[in-house]
Amino acid sequence: MQHPLVRLVVLVTLFSIFLGLLIVGMVLFNYDRQAARYDISAVGRIPQETRVLDATGDLIGYLHGEDVGVPVPLETVSPHFLNALVAREDSRFYRHRGIDRYGLVRAWLRNLKEGQTVQGASTITMQLTRMSYGLTGRTIQRKLLEMALARRIEKHYSKEEILSQYVNRVFLGTGMNGIEQAAQGYFGKSSAGLTLPEAAMIAGVIRAPNGFSPFRHYETALREMRSTLARMEDEGMISKKELKVLIEERPEVLPQSRWMEMLKVQSKVSGQTHILKMVEDRVAELLPSFAGVGGLTIQTTFDIRLQGASDRAVNQRLAALEAQPGYPNPTFASHQSGDPRYVQAAVTAVENRTGAVRAVIGGRDFTHSGFNRATQARRPMGSIFKPLVYGTAFEGGLFPGVLISDQAIAPGEIRWDKKGWSPENSDGVFGNSMPAEIGLIQSRNTMTARVGEWAGIDNVLAMMKHAGLGESGTEISPTIYIGTVGASVHDVASAYSVFATGGIRHRPYFIGTIHDRDETLLYQHEAESYRVLSPGAAWLTSTILKRVLEEGGTGANLRTMGFTAPAGGKTGTTNDFFDAWFAGYTSRLSASVWVGLDQPGTIMEGAYGGKVAMPIWQDIMGAAQRLGYEFTGIAPPEEVIEMQLCRVTGQLANEKCGTAQMVYVEQVPYDLIPREFCRQH
Repeated sequence: MQHPLVRLVVLVTLFSIFLGLLIVGMVLFNYDRQAARYDISAVGRIPQETRVLDATGDLIGYLHGEDVGVPVPLETVSPHFLNALVAREDSRFYRHRGIDRYGLVRAWLRNLKEGQTVQGASTITMQLTRMSYGLTGRTIQRKLLEMALARRIEKHYSKEEILSQYVNRVFLGTGMNGIEQAAQGYFGKSSAGLTLPEAAMIAGVIRAPNGFSPFRHYETALREMRSTLARMEDEGMISKKELKVLIEERPEVLPQSRWMEMLKVQSKVSGQTHILKMVEDRVAELLPSFAGVGGLTIQTTFDIRLQGASDRAVNQRLAALEAQPGYPNPTFASHQSGDPRYVQAAVTAVENRTGAVRAVIGGRDFTHSGFNRATQARRPMGSIFKPLVYGTAFEGGLFPGVLISDQAIAPGEIRWDKKGWSPENSDGVFGNSMPAEIGLIQSRNTMTARVGEWAGIDNVLAMMKHAGLGESGTEISPTIYIGTVGASVHDVASAYSVFATGGIRHRPYFIGTIHDRDETLLYQHEAESYRVLSPGAAWLTSTILKRVLEEGGTGANLRTMGFTAPAGGKTGTTNDFFDAWFAGYTSRLSASVWVGLDQPGTIMEGAYGGKVAMPIWQDIMGAAQRLGYEFTGIAPPEEVIEMQLCRVTGQLANEKCGTAQMVYVEQVPYDLIPREFCRQH
C-alpha cells in the first residue's frame, strides 16, 4: 500500500500535468482562432507590385512586391538548391506538419545554455508564413500566431506547393527575390543550371541576406556555403568524399554593378516616401493577411500635384531660412549621415467637407529620416490651440464683445491652480479690459487664460479630445489654455476644419479603396463625421480667425504676401522659438504647418510662426488655387440676429446695463441666443 505522501505527490503531479496541458490547449486554441481569420489563399499568390494611386488615378509609387522576378516551376529548379535549402533551413521539412518540435526543443535548450537567443527553430513553412502575412517582431505572441498559421498552411497545401512558393519568394539579398533572380544575379545563369557549390552558397545567404552577400562579403558567403555542404553530408545527401572536394570550390560571383543595371531595367521601383510609408502601415492595419502579398491597387485621397507643391514650398522656404545671416543651426546642405539636425517642417492639408487628406509632408528628406513629423510627432501647439478655448467659451455663453481683463493673473484668481501660474504676454505688456475677440486676434495670454476659466478647464479638455487633439496622460494645468499640450500636425489640420464646416469634424482618412489583383473590392472607406462645436460657436470663432489675418492680427502678413482668398487662421510660437506653427483654413481646405528641430531647440531668434510657418502655408494654398481648388466665402449659420447684450455678462442687456454704459450690439447666431437678462447690473 502506497504511503499517503507518495499518493499526494502523484496526485499533485498528475493534476499539474493536466492543468499544464489544459493551459497549453487553451493557448493553442486561441491562436488557432486568430489564424483562422487570415486569408489562406494569400499563401498561394506570388507577390506583385502594389500600386498606390492618388485621388485622380495618377501613380504615386509602389509598395512591397516591387520586384519579385518571374516565378519558375519547382521541377525546373536545380535539385542541388532544393537539397541545400532543406539541409540548411529545415532538415525535417518532409516529416513535420509545419512545426519542428525537435528543433524547438533543441533551440530552447541551446538558448537556455547561452542565456540569450542564439538559435531559432523556424521551419520553411513558418518562414513562408512571415512572407505571406508580413508578420514582424520577435514576441512570443507573434511566434505562437506564426506557428498556428504554419499548421493551417500545411493542412491546405502540399509540401511541393509550400516549397514552390518559398523558393520563388525568399529574399536572397540586394533586391533579389526568389531563386531565379539570385541565380541570374550572382552567377548569370538560370536556377536550373546551378552547380552544387553555387546552390549551397545561395542557400547560405538566407539567414542574413546582407551580411552573407557574396557581392560584398565573399569570404563570409564562402564560409556559409561550406557550412551548408557540411549539413548536406550530415543528412546523407552527399558523401564525405564529395564534401572534401566541394568545400574547396570557390564559385565565381559576377559583379554587383551588373545586377544593379539589370534590376533597373526589370524592376518597378519607386523611392520610399513618407506618404507611401503611411499607406503601407495603414494597409497592414486594414488587411493584415495581404500585408506581404502585394498585387493590390490602392486608391488614396492624396493629390500628387498638391503634394509636389507642398514639398517645394517646404524646401524652398526652409532653404531661405537657413541662408539668413546668423542662422545658428546645421543646414540641410551640410547633412552627411546620422539623425538630421537641420530644421524640419511638417504639413497636412485636408478637405473640410470629407476629411480626405490631400497632402502630407513628414519631413524634408525621407532618405535622411523616415520619421513622419506630421503624424508621429506631438509638439506643443502654442497659440494655435487658443481658438478651441474661445470656441468652448462661446458655447458656454461668452460673446466676442464681452469685456475680458488683460491684467496679470492675480494669485488665487484661478482657484483650482495650486501653483499660482501667471502668464506673460508676448509683448511683455499687460492691458486693461478689452473685448474677448481682441484676446484671440492679438493672441493675449492673460485674456485667453480668463476665457479658458469662463469655459471651464473640464470643458476645454473635453473639447480638445473631441476635436481630435486629446493626449492621454495630459497633466491638468491652466497652461493648457495657451497651448502647452502637444498635438500632431495631422490632427491640428483636422481640428481647424471644424471652423469651416459649421462645427462638423470629418475624421481624416487617406485610403479610399483597395482592390486585389482580380479587381475584387477589399476595402472601401466609410465616412465618419460628428459635431465638435455648435454652428454658432464655430461661426463666431471663424469670424475672429478671419480678422487674425487682417491688419492688427498676428497673421496679417498673409495678406501682404498676396493671398487674397477668404480664410481664417492662427499663428503659434512656443517659448524660445522652439516651435513655429500656422494653422488655417479656406472654404475647401484646411492645412497646418509646423517648423522646428527634431531635438527641441531654438530655430533662430525671431522665428515666429507668422514668419517661418505661414509663408509655407501661403505657398501651398496658392498652389491649390492654381490647381483648381475654389475658395469661396464661409457661410454664416442659417439665422443671425442683431441683439443688445451686456459687455460684462454676455446676457441680454437691461436698463441698468445701459446706465452703466455696458450695452453693445452683437451679431448672435440663433442657437446661442441668451435666455436670461443680465443679473449683475
